[in-house]
Amino acid sequence: MEKQDIVKLTKDILASPKPGLYFLYGEEEFLKHRFLLDFKNAVIPADLADLNCSTLSGPDQAERLLELAYTLPQFCDSRMVVWYNSGYPLMQQRYKKKADEVMEKLKDFPYLYLFIYSTPDEFGGTSRDERDALNKMKGTALNFELLSPARIKKWIVRHFEAEGIKASEDDALYLTQRLGTGMTELSSAVSKLCAYVTEKGRDEVSRADIEELIPVKVSFSAFFISDNIRKRDPSALCAYVADAKSRAEKPQTVLSQIIAEAEKLCRIKLAQKSGAPYQLAAKQLGINEYVVKLAYGAVSDVPEKRFFRFLHACHEADRAVKSTSGDNWEIINQLICSI
Repeated sequence: MEKQDIVKLTKDILASPKPGLYFLYGEEEFLKHRFLLDFKNAVIPADLADLNCSTLSGPDQAERLLELAYTLPQFCDSRMVVWYNSGYPLMQQRYKKKADEVMEKLKDFPYLYLFIYSTPDEFGGTSRDERDALNKMKGTALNFELLSPARIKKWIVRHFEAEGIKASEDDALYLTQRLGTGMTELSSAVSKLCAYVTEKGRDEVSRADIEELIPVKVSFSAFFISDNIRKRDPSALCAYVADAKSRAEKPQTVLSQIIAEAEKLCRIKLAQKSGAPYQLAAKQLGINEYVVKLAYGAVSDVPEKRFFRFLHACHEADRAVKSTSGDNWEIINQLICSI
């Protein structure tokens, strides 16, 4: 699939919006939200948005979507619906059949703008099944990838200028090195820096200001937990737990992620032991093929009983978290150290 220039593509769409299905996915949530807002402003008058814009959430909303679609626009020419948490197009079969039927009915509605909003956790666009689904989709699929540092630095400079503060492109690039290229976090950092230098009576941000106010972000990939359980790296996992704690994430959520990855590795180990090639195992287990390929290499030299011993420790930790009033984070750290 040809790589999209999402900024140019969305500008072209907004210049001449057409009814139909738009599937939004990718990591850059800031651009996704911006595109939705700009699209709504382009097709529906602001004073009529409450009458003609609707949102849905959950995979079981296909019937409700159909009802909304058959509701004619009121006092304007357009109706807009945004469907969150749908799981589409890779839904469970009990939801997918109905959703596919509804999509087929909606494809030619001349006034309907339907947006399916997918988070990175729902749809990554990288697995074979996901790529096949994109190719079959009867609509416009838009991949909102994170922008490169080279592109995002110019946006950062403009963001500072909008607040009356000067910043060099080199310092803007340095900000991405500390924080990454996620525009939501960068926007917050720019606002913080603007407030700081304004309070100091200055109109320009410096490298020293960035170092003082913006801590280096600890980044974790989508497969961080799985990768480091496979590597048996407790220090990396403890860093993940510390970051989750600092963000006030619930310890039960982190523990459930660890348990899910431990169970996944046990299933992969059994598949490998059976002699199944990783491609077949990925299909049978419903797991990303690349993840299974990596795991096959990692689990080959590790005894089966070691995986199941860790899984048992996970369930013991889960029981302790649910039945005691102690320090749940400490329970998780003790589990990690047993890996």
